[in-house]
Amino acid sequence: MPLRCGIDTGGTFTDLVGLNESTGDLVVSKWPSAPRNPLESIVGVVEESGISSEAISSLVLGTTVAINALIQRRGARVIYVTTEDVLHIQRINRRYHCSLEWTKPEPFVERRDCLGVPERVDGKGEVVVPLVSKALDELYEKIEERLTEHRGRDVAIAVNLLFSYLSPEHERRLSEGLRSRFPAVPVSVSHEVAPIWREFERGSTVVSDAYVKPILRRHLTAVRRGLDDLGLRCPWAVMKSGGGQATPAVAEEKPVDILLSGLSGGLIGGEYFGELAGEESLGDRKPRPKSNREEDLSLRKVGTIGGQAR
Repeated sequence: MPLRCGIDTGGTFTDLVGLNESTGDLVVSKWPSAPRNPLESIVGVVEESGISSEAISSLVLGTTVAINALIQRRGARVIYVTTEDVLHIQRINRRYHCSLEWTKPEPFVERRDCLGVPERVDGKGEVVVPLVSKALDELYEKIEERLTEHRGRDVAIAVNLLFSYLSPEHERRLSEGLRSRFPAVPVSVSHEVAPIWREFERGSTVVSDAYVKPILRRHLTAVRRGLDDLGLRCPWAVMKSGGGQATPAVAEEKPVDILLSGLSGGLIGGEYFGELAGEESLGDRKPRPKSNREEDLSLRKVGTIGGQAR
């Protein structure tokens, strides 16, 4: 009686659904969530289900641990290593063009923890300013100073060099040195996390990855230990933001990919049951046409110059 199981930890309850691969029967159980100790809820819901560990053929976990840390701003202190600091400058576009009260989102890194490193790769991926050993030594000294100030708080390092998505050699050299010099400190590197065009987008993504990495690593280590204590020997994975699955080891190294883990599982489930109810595509409904008044209000929110939307 092999069972494929999925567990999702919500804010109030942790739910388990097991599918009997032979008969199609379902096993469902529920357990109160423990936000301060998610492992307690996972172990509790497995025991509540009455399913023996030998009967589980595979397990997928949906978790909100990473996104909660981001929303509640209780992640690690991030040391941001970069060619040019754009996290605080951000983009020139504003969410509300005419609002005098709008403020930029606060980055997940303090300004004093943004450390520049003298190097330069141009827009063609060619080295303009090489990364030399002296610059690395000076950077290591600055990081050591900041590590003495963390006062028990998690610390992680995020690396984002200009045009690294075209030529990542400087980032590779820098990350190797950081991991060797500070083996206990997690390091996130932009060309590994988000090899995309535009420095701000790449920088904010790699900082988010570093921000949640220590807490997610602890969580998955605890889950691994808890499942071992239950005698569970089947393969298990973590739901990714895009609906796929990641092994625990991969999720620990790239936590930004599972920020929307629990949410994506709900969307996939909603689509499945929507199809059973005769709704072929819940996310493909055409929006109703706007009235003239709504169109006018939309233009006011955007702002116009000479009759053209900005």
